[in-house]
Amino acid sequence: MERAHTLYSPALRYFVAVAEYGSIREAARQLNIASSAVNRQILSLEEEFGVQVFERVGRGLRISEAGELLLQHARTVLSDFEAVNEQLDDLRGIKQGIVRIASVESVADAVLPDLTQSFHESYPGITLEVTITSSEKVSRMISSAAAHIGFTFNPPDHDTLRDMVSWELKVGAVVAPKHPLAKKDKCTFQDCLKYPLALPAGNLSLARIIDVPLSKLKSKPKSFIKANSLRFMRSMARKSDYVTFQTVLGIEAERKAGLLAHIELTDKDIPCDRLVVLTNSTRQLSLAPSIFAKHAEKALRDYISFN
Repeated sequence: MERAHTLYSPALRYFVAVAEYGSIREAARQLNIASSAVNRQILSLEEEFGVQVFERVGRGLRISEAGELLLQHARTVLSDFEAVNEQLDDLRGIKQGIVRIASVESVADAVLPDLTQSFHESYPGITLEVTITSSEKVSRMISSAAAHIGFTFNPPDHDTLRDMVSWELKVGAVVAPKHPLAKKDKCTFQDCLKYPLALPAGNLSLARIIDVPLSKLKSKPKSFIKANSLRFMRSMARKSDYVTFQTVLGIEAERKAGLLAHIELTDKDIPCDRLVVLTNSTRQLSLAPSIFAKHAEKALRDYISFN
């Protein structure tokens, strides 16, 4: 956002950075300027508006109610400028720009490395900024225009969210090759209860899916752990007799290497996990994000049809 320096005061940009990074020191490090310069601009901003935008708590900072109000405005202003800036680049036909991507872990593991590499070969002047986070945070980043393209599962219905494309992926049991269940092509959720379980924590979309059969049990599984990382749960399955539950997305390398097996669950009441490519419905994608979105859709179609 180099051109924003010309139109917007440092105080506004430094304020947003401090709010996002949670401290003056970290904001200064990210901005590559002195902490004293950031602090001076924050104090100037507070003096200008006559309110405290941050509350000093011990050695840290906490954004105030007034600060939250200003932050919302500042993000809107800077985001709107970036959108205009991208449109100006489009008019000039410049093959440059920024695409901000928010993705859940499984898509980041399975698809994004090859996708970003192939995209950069075609468009080396376009910068890709990738954030790996939870499914809920992906939706929030798209809704707030903090990201252009989102890869997530089961996003909420919201006026600011638009599904570009989606796929229904079946959830299966994931186990080590020597696990007794690995000999089966299909199994039931009840079959899995004979073994310790690695279950998704509440911030994962998978948790809502697995909660369906769990809620029908008369008692909790005897042995289980909960985790917010699909990679960790796969590791538990790979190194022990634990059973975890995931789609095929993100585990193909371990399957091909003979490290994991994916067994279809035949339970009719277990819903599919819905993979969605999200954009903000209130904003038109500029050229760079639009081109990336088309590349992403093709890459995901190829991946899902192949696996």
